[in-house]
Amino acid sequence: MTDGDFRPLEGVRVIDFTRLLAGPYATMTLAELGADVIKVEQPGIGDETRHWGPPFVHGASAYFHAINRGKRSIALDLADPADRETAHALIGTADVVVESFRPGVADRLGIGADAMLERFPRLVYASISGFSQEGPLAAEPGTAVTVEAESGLMHVTGYEGADPVRSGVAMVDIATGMSMINGVLAALLERGRTGVGRRLEFSLFATALSSLGTVIAATSAGGPPSKPWGSSHPSIVPYRAFAASDGHVVLGATNDAMFARLVAALDLGAVLGGPEWAGNRARVEGRDELERILAARVGSLPLETVVGCLQAARVLVARVRTPEAAARGPQADALGLIEHDDGVSIARSALGTNGTVRLARAPGLDADGPALRAELGR
Repeated sequence: MTDGDFRPLEGVRVIDFTRLLAGPYATMTLAELGADVIKVEQPGIGDETRHWGPPFVHGASAYFHAINRGKRSIALDLADPADRETAHALIGTADVVVESFRPGVADRLGIGADAMLERFPRLVYASISGFSQEGPLAAEPGTAVTVEAESGLMHVTGYEGADPVRSGVAMVDIATGMSMINGVLAALLERGRTGVGRRLEFSLFATALSSLGTVIAATSAGGPPSKPWGSSHPSIVPYRAFAASDGHVVLGATNDAMFARLVAALDLGAVLGGPEWAGNRARVEGRDELERILAARVGSLPLETVVGCLQAARVLVARVRTPEAAARGPQADALGLIEHDDGVSIARSALGTNGTVRLARAPGLDADGPALRAELGR
């Protein structure tokens, strides 16, 4: 873990009109890089994820606290002319605005990109949406689950013959937030050269479809139709989870030499050591038989025995842990990725290993409203 005070965005102010997950995760990460993030919320209600519980801690859901740390909160009713002017005044102090309203709503509320960039041309203005601002799905509600369905991501998740499965966490939201961070940082660099801001747009749909790039390329090049593979890989065998006698393990052989070491380590040379299994193409074509043999062998052994012998043989292997176990584990501890706030475990972003800011607890609704209004003379 890198020690130090990594604050590249110190002095940068971000006005955050986002809610749910993608936008709040992105702006929290900008705060971790040193930005001053001001979260604008609806009076009396706030970001609806404040209410996504139980469990609740410190006056809001644990979900909300996980993705809104390090920010300040002000409650503004953008339909009210006085509050809208306060929002404009805040935007006038900012370098970056991020919003996640449905298409057309920001314009209707008087904080749309065109109007704000005309008034504040140095602004970097980023929009996050489900299906983008245009196209036949633009007006449709776009959350991770609907986008996973429409993009095809859900089709390749789960097991063949079973119902489609959503991702265990909303990784499309997280990845969209990360894309937004990249775009905002690039636009700030560009503004440093040109003195002019930029409008940016990020959608969950674009993220999801982009993540399917290898699948789309393979099928368009004559490969078989896409389908769900469970924990397996369509073009590498073995590469999946297996049940040991007392738990589950993931193992794989990403090249032929590693497969030979796997066979030796599991004492399977008599059945898998012949030339007919030596190449990955043959292993893919013989997937069912090979995986049946491996499943029987791994299932007869304790988890730690499988992990130990394959690690010693330099074969890809890992225990299938629960998130709770991983958070308490030695690797997370070594990297300083988990912080504890009055009994609540909080995961830092992946940037946390680089000496970024340790963030304060997520704010109460309008906790910083009086101070910010005073700063603006309102």
